[in-house]
Amino acid sequence: MNIPKKVLYYILILTLFAVALAYFIMSHYSLPRLSAVIFWMALAAISESLLIILPNGIGLSVSFATHLACIIISGPFLAVIVAASSYTFCLVKKEKKFAHIFNTPFYKSLFNIAQLIISAGIAGLIYLYTGGSIGEFSLVPTLLAVFSYSFINTLLLSELMTLLYNKKNILSSWMNIYKGVFINMLAVGLIGIILALAYMGYGPGAVILFFGPLLLARFSFKLYINMRSTYLETIQAFNKFLEAKDTYTSGHASRVQKYAEMIAQAVNLSEEKTERIRIAALLHDIGKVGISDNILNKPFSLSAGEYAEIKRHAVIGAEIIEGVDFLKNISTIILQHHERYDGKGYPFGLKEDEISPEAAILSIADVYDAMTSERPYRKALSKEEALVEIKKNAGTQLHPTFAKHFIELLEKELDKDVKNSC
Repeated sequence: MNIPKKVLYYILILTLFAVALAYFIMSHYSLPRLSAVIFWMALAAISESLLIILPNGIGLSVSFATHLACIIISGPFLAVIVAASSYTFCLVKKEKKFAHIFNTPFYKSLFNIAQLIISAGIAGLIYLYTGGSIGEFSLVPTLLAVFSYSFINTLLLSELMTLLYNKKNILSSWMNIYKGVFINMLAVGLIGIILALAYMGYGPGAVILFFGPLLLARFSFKLYINMRSTYLETIQAFNKFLEAKDTYTSGHASRVQKYAEMIAQAVNLSEEKTERIRIAALLHDIGKVGISDNILNKPFSLSAGEYAEIKRHAVIGAEIIEGVDFLKNISTIILQHHERYDGKGYPFGLKEDEISPEAAILSIADVYDAMTSERPYRKALSKEEALVEIKKNAGTQLHPTFAKHFIELLEKELDKDVKNSC
Protein backbone atom coordinates (compact mmCIF):
# COMPACT_ATOMS: atom_id res chain seq x y z
CA MET A 1 0.00 0.00 0.00
CA ASN A 2 1.36 3.41 -1.01
CA ILE A 3 1.14 5.75 1.97
CA PRO A 4 0.22 9.36 1.13
CA LYS A 5 2.87 11.91 2.10
CA LYS A 6 0.38 13.77 4.29
CA VAL A 7 -0.07 10.59 6.36
CA LEU A 8 3.68 10.22 6.80
CA TYR A 9 3.99 13.89 7.79
CA TYR A 10 1.17 13.40 10.30
CA ILE A 11 2.90 10.38 11.86
CA LEU A 12 6.22 12.28 11.95
CA ILE A 13 4.60 15.23 13.76
CA LEU A 14 2.94 12.87 16.26
CA THR A 15 6.25 11.09 16.85
CA LEU A 16 8.11 14.34 17.51
CA PHE A 17 5.37 15.48 19.88
CA ALA A 18 5.46 12.11 21.67
CA VAL A 19 9.25 12.38 22.10
CA ALA A 20 8.94 15.93 23.46
CA LEU A 21 6.15 14.92 25.83
CA ALA A 22 8.09 11.88 27.05
CA TYR A 23 11.16 14.06 27.65
CA PHE A 24 9.11 16.57 29.65
CA ILE A 25 7.58 13.81 31.78
CA MET A 26 10.95 12.12 32.35
CA SER A 27 12.37 15.47 33.52
CA HIS A 28 9.65 16.10 36.08
CA TYR A 29 8.58 12.67 37.39
CA SER A 30 10.28 9.49 38.55
CA LEU A 31 9.80 5.75 38.15
CA PRO A 32 9.18 3.20 40.92
CA ARG A 33 11.64 0.38 41.51
CA LEU A 34 12.68 -1.69 38.47
CA SER A 35 10.75 -4.80 39.52
CA ALA A 36 7.49 -2.78 39.52
CA VAL A 37 8.26 -1.34 36.07
CA ILE A 38 8.93 -4.82 34.63
CA PHE A 39 5.78 -6.19 36.29
CA TRP A 40 3.49 -3.55 34.72
CA MET A 41 5.25 -3.73 31.35
CA ALA A 42 4.65 -7.48 31.22
CA LEU A 43 1.02 -7.11 32.28
CA ALA A 44 0.45 -4.42 29.65
CA ALA A 45 2.07 -6.49 26.89
CA ILE A 46 -0.14 -9.46 27.77
CA SER A 47 -3.22 -7.23 27.76
CA GLU A 48 -2.32 -5.73 24.36
CA SER A 49 -1.73 -9.22 22.98
CA LEU A 50 -5.40 -9.93 23.72
CA LEU A 51 -6.38 -7.31 21.11
CA ILE A 52 -9.81 -7.86 19.54
CA ILE A 53 -10.15 -6.92 15.86
CA LEU A 54 -13.58 -5.39 15.18
CA PRO A 55 -15.44 -5.93 11.85
CA ASN A 56 -14.47 -2.40 10.73
CA GLY A 57 -10.78 -3.27 11.17
CA ILE A 58 -10.22 -1.23 14.34
CA GLY A 59 -8.45 -3.06 17.15
CA LEU A 60 -9.98 -2.92 20.62
CA SER A 61 -7.47 -3.37 23.43
CA VAL A 62 -7.89 -3.97 27.16
CA SER A 63 -4.38 -2.72 27.95
CA PHE A 64 -5.83 0.69 28.86
CA ALA A 65 -6.61 -0.80 32.29
CA THR A 66 -2.89 -1.17 32.98
CA HIS A 67 -2.12 2.34 31.70
CA LEU A 68 -4.72 3.86 34.01
CA ALA A 69 -3.53 1.79 36.96
CA CYS A 70 0.02 3.07 36.40
CA ILE A 71 -1.18 6.69 36.36
CA ILE A 72 -2.79 6.21 39.77
CA ILE A 73 0.07 4.17 41.26
CA SER A 74 3.12 6.07 40.04
CA GLY A 75 2.13 8.94 37.73
CA PRO A 76 2.68 9.71 34.05
CA PHE A 77 6.29 8.45 33.71
CA LEU A 78 5.40 4.83 34.46
CA ALA A 79 2.20 5.18 32.40
CA VAL A 80 4.16 6.34 29.33
CA ILE A 81 6.75 3.56 29.66
CA VAL A 82 4.07 0.91 30.11
CA ALA A 83 1.88 2.27 27.29
CA ALA A 84 4.79 2.25 24.82
CA SER A 85 5.91 -1.23 25.87
CA SER A 86 2.37 -2.62 25.65
CA TYR A 87 2.55 -2.26 21.86
CA THR A 88 6.28 -2.88 21.47
CA PHE A 89 6.21 -6.32 23.14
CA CYS A 90 2.71 -7.52 22.24
CA LEU A 91 2.02 -10.59 20.10
CA VAL A 92 -1.40 -10.46 18.39
CA LYS A 93 -3.00 -13.33 16.48
CA LYS A 94 -4.49 -12.13 13.18
CA GLU A 95 -5.97 -14.57 10.68
CA LYS A 96 -4.08 -17.56 12.10
CA LYS A 97 -0.77 -15.64 12.06
CA PHE A 98 0.97 -13.76 14.84
CA ALA A 99 1.68 -10.06 14.31
CA HIS A 100 4.40 -8.27 16.27
CA ILE A 101 6.52 -5.16 15.92
CA PHE A 102 9.06 -6.88 13.63
CA ASN A 103 6.52 -7.89 10.97
CA THR A 104 4.34 -4.76 11.16
CA PRO A 105 4.93 -1.83 8.75
CA PHE A 106 7.24 0.73 10.34
CA TYR A 107 4.82 3.63 9.96
CA LYS A 108 2.06 1.68 11.78
CA SER A 109 4.34 0.84 14.69
CA LEU A 110 5.51 4.43 14.90
CA PHE A 111 1.94 5.76 14.92
CA ASN A 112 0.71 3.26 17.53
CA ILE A 113 3.59 3.86 19.92
CA ALA A 114 3.38 7.65 19.51
CA GLN A 115 -0.38 7.84 20.07
CA LEU A 116 -0.13 5.58 23.14
CA ILE A 117 2.59 7.77 24.64
CA ILE A 118 0.56 10.93 23.95
CA SER A 119 -2.71 9.45 25.27
CA ALA A 120 -1.18 8.02 28.46
CA GLY A 121 1.12 10.99 29.04
CA ILE A 122 -1.54 13.68 28.75
CA ALA A 123 -4.04 11.61 30.76
CA GLY A 124 -1.41 11.23 33.49
CA LEU A 125 -0.70 14.95 33.55
CA ILE A 126 -4.42 15.77 33.67
CA TYR A 127 -4.82 13.34 36.58
CA LEU A 128 -2.18 15.21 38.57
CA TYR A 129 -3.10 18.76 37.50
CA THR A 130 -6.75 18.25 38.51
CA GLY A 131 -5.94 17.22 42.06
CA GLY A 132 -4.99 13.55 41.77
CA SER A 133 -2.22 12.25 44.02
CA ILE A 134 0.33 9.58 43.15
CA GLY A 135 -0.34 6.45 45.17
CA GLU A 136 -3.90 7.48 46.08
CA PHE A 137 -7.19 6.96 44.28
CA SER A 138 -9.07 10.20 43.48
CA LEU A 139 -12.43 9.77 41.72
CA VAL A 140 -12.79 13.03 39.74
CA PRO A 141 -9.17 13.19 38.50
CA THR A 142 -9.39 9.51 37.53
CA LEU A 143 -12.59 10.08 35.53
CA LEU A 144 -10.97 13.06 33.80
CA ALA A 145 -7.97 10.87 32.96
CA VAL A 146 -10.29 8.27 31.41
CA PHE A 147 -12.14 10.91 29.37
CA SER A 148 -8.94 12.58 28.19
CA TYR A 149 -7.24 9.27 27.29
CA SER A 150 -10.24 8.04 25.26
CA PHE A 151 -10.72 11.47 23.64
CA ILE A 152 -7.08 11.83 22.54
CA ASN A 153 -6.70 8.18 21.52
CA THR A 154 -9.78 8.20 19.26
CA LEU A 155 -9.08 11.71 17.91
CA LEU A 156 -5.59 10.76 16.75
CA LEU A 157 -6.92 7.58 15.16
CA SER A 158 -9.74 9.49 13.46
CA GLU A 159 -7.33 11.98 11.91
CA LEU A 160 -5.26 9.08 10.57
CA MET A 161 -8.37 7.48 9.02
CA THR A 162 -9.40 10.84 7.55
CA LEU A 163 -6.02 11.29 5.88
CA LEU A 164 -5.73 7.69 4.71
CA TYR A 165 -9.18 7.51 3.12
CA ASN A 166 -9.58 11.18 2.09
CA LYS A 167 -12.58 11.75 4.32
CA LYS A 168 -13.76 15.33 4.54
CA ASN A 169 -15.13 15.51 8.05
CA ILE A 170 -12.87 14.45 10.91
CA LEU A 171 -15.57 15.27 13.47
CA SER A 172 -17.96 12.72 11.98
CA SER A 173 -15.18 10.15 11.71
CA TRP A 174 -14.17 10.76 15.34
CA MET A 175 -17.75 10.54 16.63
CA ASN A 176 -18.26 7.19 14.91
CA ILE A 177 -15.12 5.75 16.50
CA TYR A 178 -15.65 7.40 19.90
CA LYS A 179 -19.23 6.16 20.26
CA GLY A 180 -18.05 2.66 19.43
CA VAL A 181 -15.32 2.44 22.07
CA PHE A 182 -16.16 4.89 24.88
CA ILE A 183 -18.43 2.59 26.90
CA ASN A 184 -15.88 -0.19 26.58
CA MET A 185 -13.10 2.15 27.78
CA LEU A 186 -15.18 3.14 30.79
CA ALA A 187 -15.64 -0.54 31.68
CA VAL A 188 -11.95 -1.30 31.16
CA GLY A 189 -11.08 1.86 33.12
CA LEU A 190 -13.07 0.53 36.07
CA ILE A 191 -10.96 -2.62 36.03
CA GLY A 192 -7.87 -0.39 35.88
CA ILE A 193 -9.00 1.31 39.10
CA ILE A 194 -9.47 -2.10 40.73
CA LEU A 195 -5.96 -3.15 39.62
CA ALA A 196 -4.49 0.04 41.09
CA LEU A 197 -6.30 -0.39 44.42
CA ALA A 198 -5.27 -4.05 44.58
CA TYR A 199 -1.62 -3.18 43.93
CA MET A 200 -1.51 -0.33 46.45
CA GLY A 201 -3.29 -2.37 49.11
CA TYR A 202 -1.95 -5.88 48.68
CA GLY A 203 0.86 -5.89 46.08
CA PRO A 204 1.47 -7.61 42.71
CA GLY A 205 -0.12 -10.92 43.79
CA ALA A 206 -3.51 -9.25 44.25
CA VAL A 207 -3.23 -7.63 40.82
CA ILE A 208 -2.77 -11.07 39.22
CA LEU A 209 -5.90 -12.21 41.07
CA PHE A 210 -7.96 -9.23 39.89
CA PHE A 211 -6.56 -9.52 36.37
CA GLY A 212 -9.07 -12.35 35.90
CA PRO A 213 -12.10 -10.06 35.36
CA LEU A 214 -10.16 -8.24 32.63
CA LEU A 215 -9.59 -11.52 30.81
CA LEU A 216 -13.24 -12.48 31.35
CA ALA A 217 -14.43 -9.18 29.89
CA ARG A 218 -12.21 -9.71 26.88
CA PHE A 219 -13.41 -13.31 26.44
CA SER A 220 -17.08 -12.26 26.57
CA PHE A 221 -16.58 -9.53 24.01
CA LYS A 222 -14.60 -11.90 21.79
CA LEU A 223 -17.55 -14.31 21.83
CA TYR A 224 -19.81 -11.46 20.69
CA ILE A 225 -17.43 -10.58 17.82
CA ASN A 226 -17.21 -14.25 16.79
CA MET A 227 -21.01 -14.50 16.78
CA ARG A 228 -21.18 -11.37 14.63
CA SER A 229 -18.65 -12.88 12.23
CA THR A 230 -20.84 -15.97 11.97
CA TYR A 231 -23.77 -13.74 11.05
CA LEU A 232 -21.71 -12.10 8.31
CA GLU A 233 -20.65 -15.49 6.97
CA THR A 234 -24.33 -16.46 6.85
CA ILE A 235 -25.02 -13.31 4.82
CA GLN A 236 -22.23 -14.22 2.40
CA ALA A 237 -23.77 -17.68 2.03
CA PHE A 238 -27.15 -16.10 1.21
CA ASN A 239 -25.44 -13.97 -1.41
CA LYS A 240 -23.65 -16.91 -3.04
CA PHE A 241 -26.93 -18.83 -3.14
CA LEU A 242 -28.57 -15.96 -5.02
CA GLU A 243 -25.69 -15.62 -7.47
CA ALA A 244 -25.89 -19.33 -8.22
CA LYS A 245 -29.58 -18.86 -9.11
CA ASP A 246 -29.11 -15.67 -11.16
CA THR A 247 -25.80 -16.16 -12.99
CA TYR A 248 -25.93 -12.78 -14.72
CA THR A 249 -25.67 -10.92 -11.38
CA SER A 250 -22.49 -12.67 -10.21
CA GLY A 251 -20.40 -10.16 -8.25
CA HIS A 252 -23.17 -7.56 -8.48
CA ALA A 253 -23.88 -7.44 -4.73
CA SER A 254 -20.22 -7.02 -3.79
CA ARG A 255 -19.79 -4.16 -6.23
CA VAL A 256 -23.00 -2.49 -5.03
CA GLN A 257 -21.70 -2.80 -1.47
CA LYS A 258 -18.47 -1.04 -2.47
CA TYR A 259 -20.27 1.85 -4.22
CA ALA A 260 -22.88 2.25 -1.46
CA GLU A 261 -20.20 2.35 1.24
CA MET A 262 -18.32 5.02 -0.74
CA ILE A 263 -21.43 7.21 -0.84
CA ALA A 264 -22.25 6.61 2.84
CA GLN A 265 -18.77 7.72 3.88
CA ALA A 266 -18.85 10.72 1.52
CA VAL A 267 -22.08 12.01 3.14
CA ASN A 268 -20.73 11.24 6.64
CA LEU A 269 -23.38 8.69 7.53
CA SER A 270 -22.92 7.18 11.00
CA GLU A 271 -20.98 3.94 11.30
CA GLU A 272 -24.16 2.18 12.43
CA LYS A 273 -26.07 3.22 9.29
CA THR A 274 -23.07 2.50 7.07
CA GLU A 275 -22.89 -1.01 8.51
CA ARG A 276 -26.59 -1.50 7.72
CA ILE A 277 -25.94 -0.41 4.14
CA ARG A 278 -23.02 -2.85 3.82
CA ILE A 279 -25.22 -5.76 4.85
CA ALA A 280 -28.26 -4.61 2.87
CA ALA A 281 -26.13 -4.25 -0.27
CA LEU A 282 -25.13 -7.90 -0.09
CA LEU A 283 -28.75 -8.99 0.36
CA HIS A 284 -30.72 -6.39 -1.59
CA ASP A 285 -31.74 -8.88 -4.29
CA ILE A 286 -32.34 -11.87 -2.01
CA GLY A 287 -36.05 -11.70 -2.91
CA LYS A 288 -35.18 -13.01 -6.38
CA VAL A 289 -35.11 -16.50 -4.86
CA GLY A 290 -38.91 -16.28 -5.15
CA ILE A 291 -38.83 -15.40 -8.86
CA SER A 292 -38.89 -17.99 -11.65
CA ASP A 293 -35.50 -18.87 -13.17
CA ASN A 294 -37.02 -18.53 -16.62
CA ILE A 295 -37.77 -14.87 -15.96
CA LEU A 296 -34.46 -14.11 -14.20
CA ASN A 297 -32.36 -15.62 -16.97
CA LYS A 298 -34.50 -14.61 -19.96
CA PRO A 299 -32.06 -13.63 -22.76
CA PHE A 300 -34.15 -10.71 -24.05
CA SER A 301 -36.54 -8.02 -22.83
CA LEU A 302 -39.27 -8.92 -20.33
CA SER A 303 -42.99 -8.66 -21.01
CA ALA A 304 -45.13 -6.38 -18.84
CA GLY A 305 -46.32 -9.37 -16.81
CA GLU A 306 -42.80 -10.70 -16.33
CA TYR A 307 -41.55 -7.28 -15.27
CA ALA A 308 -44.39 -7.07 -12.73
CA GLU A 309 -43.24 -10.45 -11.39
CA ILE A 310 -39.63 -9.22 -11.11
CA LYS A 311 -40.79 -6.17 -9.16
CA ARG A 312 -42.10 -8.47 -6.43
CA HIS A 313 -38.55 -9.30 -5.34
CA ALA A 314 -38.29 -6.19 -3.12
CA VAL A 315 -41.31 -7.26 -1.03
CA ILE A 316 -40.24 -10.92 -1.00
CA GLY A 317 -36.73 -9.95 0.09
CA ALA A 318 -38.03 -7.72 2.90
CA GLU A 319 -40.27 -10.53 4.16
CA ILE A 320 -37.36 -12.99 4.16
CA ILE A 321 -35.09 -10.54 6.03
CA GLU A 322 -37.83 -9.59 8.50
CA GLY A 323 -37.95 -13.21 9.62
CA VAL A 324 -34.24 -13.27 10.54
CA ASP A 325 -33.78 -11.60 13.93
CA PHE A 326 -30.27 -10.20 13.46
CA LEU A 327 -31.15 -8.85 9.98
CA LYS A 328 -34.58 -7.33 10.52
CA ASN A 329 -33.16 -3.81 10.91
CA ILE A 330 -32.26 -3.82 7.20
CA SER A 331 -35.64 -5.03 5.93
CA THR A 332 -36.81 -1.46 5.19
CA ILE A 333 -33.72 -0.84 3.06
CA ILE A 334 -34.40 -4.01 1.08
CA LEU A 335 -38.06 -3.05 0.67
CA GLN A 336 -37.33 0.49 -0.56
CA HIS A 337 -34.23 0.10 -2.72
CA HIS A 338 -36.28 0.39 -5.95
CA GLU A 339 -38.26 3.44 -4.85
CA ARG A 340 -37.54 6.65 -6.80
CA TYR A 341 -37.01 10.18 -5.59
CA ASP A 342 -39.85 11.39 -7.86
CA GLY A 343 -42.30 8.79 -6.52
CA LYS A 344 -42.40 6.62 -9.65
CA GLY A 345 -40.61 3.64 -8.14
CA TYR A 346 -41.91 0.46 -6.52
CA PRO A 347 -43.40 -1.22 -4.52
CA PHE A 348 -45.18 1.73 -2.84
CA GLY A 349 -44.33 4.78 -4.95
CA LEU A 350 -42.59 6.57 -2.07
CA LYS A 351 -40.85 9.86 -2.83
CA GLU A 352 -38.18 12.20 -1.50
CA ASP A 353 -37.74 11.96 2.31
CA GLU A 354 -40.31 9.15 2.55
CA ILE A 355 -37.47 6.90 1.36
CA SER A 356 -34.86 6.02 3.98
CA PRO A 357 -31.38 7.52 3.34
CA GLU A 358 -29.86 4.03 3.35
CA ALA A 359 -32.27 2.84 0.65
CA ALA A 360 -31.69 5.99 -1.43
CA ILE A 361 -27.91 5.41 -1.29
CA LEU A 362 -28.27 1.73 -2.12
CA SER A 363 -30.49 2.63 -5.09
CA ILE A 364 -27.76 4.80 -6.65
CA ALA A 365 -25.13 2.09 -6.22
CA ASP A 366 -27.50 -0.54 -7.63
CA VAL A 367 -28.42 1.56 -10.67
CA TYR A 368 -24.79 2.39 -11.47
CA ASP A 369 -23.62 -1.22 -11.28
CA ALA A 370 -26.60 -2.41 -13.33
CA MET A 371 -25.71 0.08 -16.08
CA THR A 372 -22.02 -0.88 -16.13
CA SER A 373 -22.68 -4.65 -16.08
CA GLU A 374 -23.31 -6.91 -19.06
CA ARG A 375 -26.85 -8.23 -19.41
CA PRO A 376 -28.16 -10.94 -21.76
CA TYR A 377 -30.38 -8.38 -23.51
CA ARG A 378 -27.93 -5.40 -23.67
CA LYS A 379 -24.28 -4.44 -23.47
CA ALA A 380 -22.74 -2.70 -20.49
CA LEU A 381 -22.34 1.07 -20.53
CA SER A 382 -18.89 2.57 -20.03
CA LYS A 383 -18.15 4.40 -16.79
CA GLU A 384 -18.38 7.71 -18.64
CA GLU A 385 -21.77 6.83 -20.15
CA ALA A 386 -23.08 5.65 -16.78
CA LEU A 387 -21.89 8.90 -15.18
CA VAL A 388 -23.92 10.87 -17.74
CA GLU A 389 -27.01 8.82 -16.85
CA ILE A 390 -26.49 9.36 -13.10
CA LYS A 391 -26.29 13.12 -13.70
CA LYS A 392 -29.40 13.00 -15.90
CA ASN A 393 -31.45 11.12 -13.30
CA ALA A 394 -30.33 13.05 -10.19
CA GLY A 395 -33.43 14.66 -8.70
CA THR A 396 -35.86 12.39 -10.57
CA GLN A 397 -35.00 8.73 -10.15
CA LEU A 398 -32.11 9.32 -7.74
CA HIS A 399 -31.69 11.34 -4.55
CA PRO A 400 -30.01 14.59 -5.76
CA THR A 401 -27.65 15.14 -2.82
CA PHE A 402 -26.43 11.55 -2.65
CA ALA A 403 -26.14 11.42 -6.44
CA LYS A 404 -24.04 14.62 -6.39
CA HIS A 405 -21.58 13.06 -3.97
CA PHE A 406 -21.42 9.85 -6.03
CA ILE A 407 -20.80 11.85 -9.21
CA GLU A 408 -17.88 13.61 -7.51
CA LEU A 409 -16.45 10.25 -6.46
CA LEU A 410 -16.84 8.84 -9.97
CA GLU A 411 -15.21 11.88 -11.56
CA LYS A 412 -12.21 11.55 -9.24
CA GLU A 413 -11.99 7.85 -10.11
CA LEU A 414 -12.12 8.60 -13.84
CA ASP A 415 -9.44 11.29 -13.47
CA LYS A 416 -7.18 8.74 -11.76
CA ASP A 417 -7.80 6.25 -14.58
CA VAL A 418 -6.81 8.89 -17.14
CA LYS A 419 -3.63 9.81 -15.24
CA ASN A 420 -2.66 6.15 -14.80
CA SER A 421 -3.15 5.48 -18.51
CA CYS A 422 -0.84 8.36 -19.51
